Amino acid sequence: MACGLNGAIQRFYWDDQSTEEIQAKIVTSGFFSQLTFGCAIMAFASFFLPFSIDLAQESKLPITEITLIAAVLLLALRQWSQYIIDVIRLHFAPWRFFAYTLLTRIFSISFSVITVVFLGYGIEGMIVGETLVLILLLPLGIWMIRRDLSIFSFSFPWAKDLVKLGYPLIFAGIAYWLFGSMDRWMLATMSSVEEVGIYSVAFRFASVVLFVSVAFGQAWSPIAIKIRTEHPESYRKIYGQVFLLLFFVMLVAGGGAALFAGEAMSLIMPKEYLASALPLSILCFGIVLQSTQQVTAIGISIEKKTFLLARLAWVTAFVNFCGNYLLIPRFGADGAACTTLISYAVLTSSYLFFTQRLHPLDLEWKRFVGLFLMGCLVAAVSFMFISFQINGVLIALKIALALLCLYCGWRILPLKSIRSARL
Repeated sequence: MACGLNGAIQRFYWDDQSTEEIQAKIVTSGFFSQLTFGCAIMAFASFFLPFSIDLAQESKLPITEITLIAAVLLLALRQWSQYIIDVIRLHFAPWRFFAYTLLTRIFSISFSVITVVFLGYGIEGMIVGETLVLILLLPLGIWMIRRDLSIFSFSFPWAKDLVKLGYPLIFAGIAYWLFGSMDRWMLATMSSVEEVGIYSVAFRFASVVLFVSVAFGQAWSPIAIKIRTEHPESYRKIYGQVFLLLFFVMLVAGGGAALFAGEAMSLIMPKEYLASALPLSILCFGIVLQSTQQVTAIGISIEKKTFLLARLAWVTAFVNFCGNYLLIPRFGADGAACTTLISYAVLTSSYLFFTQRLHPLDLEWKRFVGLFLMGCLVAAVSFMFISFQINGVLIALKIALALLCLYCGWRILPLKSIRSARL
């Protein structure tokens, strides 16, 4: 339903040939294309409603016809709402972004509480409530992007170009979903439900580090192409500096969480879940590598070779399957975490390989190797010295290591060059 259009408009919006008129054509063409896809898929889904209702009744599920209709409509509304949010990001309007995002979240939660807790409507109340919220807020979102949205700005050639660039991201998304879910499926099949629980707890805690990556991605994706347009002579070097700075910041977040994973688990979780500490440490470094994709894939995006993103994602899904197949029977959740780390290493490395072939970035490899070796040291200490007791001496040593790495990493970064690029 999304058809990769959100990513496509971000690629073209701040291109060097874009004017205000072209930007309006890009946003309008993408929006009406997504409206069309959403309506077509809802119409297609309507043919299956009678079968779905019969299946729900046979299974004695609390799902009615209204619930299913609202669920299908909700899928489209979420895509349209996300499109609006991504356009607001392209406008660099943080307060509008914050307001629209907050309103959709607050009203959705409020309606869910009222319909489920107080009115007792269960699943139907929750889904219908969120659907009504997004319907009511859709005009507000359209008003917020009104400067780029006009039916007279629709361009079929632009719609065709956006779909052509975006549709491979459908297959990339399927691959990401597969290797993001495969570990739990294979753990349940090849190990035990207990190992699934241990891994799931570790992944939830690692998501705290993921928030840093997501925050960077929200800011980076709309500005990346604009940097290329406004700094045609130095943007490759800027990308390289952003890569180093992102890698360092993520190492601080991920490495810090990994170092004290055992102590944190012992304070927060019952003893049955203390085994989540090692998978948590491994996953933290996996997320560090995952975050770098936002820069390592930039050359592929600039050259409009999005089909490579899909192919490399499927290669990574295959690597993830093989790794899980080999490691889960012997190591359980620890093996699944190692496979995730390996998969993200393969994916970001392959992105960087093709970026350097298609649209090379100016990377300072010596500085990167220095940061990488420092990260390896922190990872080794994190894996080898997991403690489930509050040991003052060990905590002090870990803090000392963290401060030393923080100082060394700060010295490795090209800070003077980064400051001059900002100026």
